[in-house]
Amino acid sequence: MENQDPILAALARIEAKQDEQLENQARMDEEIKEIRKECRRTAAMYGGLGGMVVATGWEVVKAKLGLGG
Repeated sequence: MENQDPILAALARIEAKQDEQLENQARMDEEIKEIRKECRRTAAMYGGLGGMVVATGWEVVKAKLGLGG
């Protein structure tokens, strides 16, 4: 094994750590994209259900008051 310059060895360790951090960041970015996608899907579903409940309630109120058309 040949003796390496300590500065070059430290730089190599730093570069390896940076590469690892970049890989982790890319993985986390993909996970965040998936979470956002799931949140949008859930919000759309519950938003649609909420709108349906309001519309149904309004139709019931109109029917009880004789406002139906």
